[in-house]
Amino acid sequence: MNKVFLILLALILPTALSAAELKGTILKVDKAENRIVLKTERGEETFETTKATKGIEHVKVGARVTISFSEKDGQPKVTEINPAAE
Repeated sequence: MNKVFLILLALILPTALSAAELKGTILKVDKAENRIVLKTERGEETFETTKATKGIEHVKVGARVTISFSEKDGQPKVTEINPAAE
């Protein structure tokens, strides 16, 4: 039983650790290329969105948002977008 638990933990842990959150303001939305540009404390950052990105309806230029993303294929891919708390 412990072996099964350890195997499941090994499969789940890297995915959980690779996810991150970031707050910022939407500067640009490129729906054709599935990309958004976000102004953050670190500067301008570009992120890819997918059909599976939750909360994509919040993507409007000037909106303050919190995004959840993970690195896939060397690119940050947005998994969820939420309006930022004031």
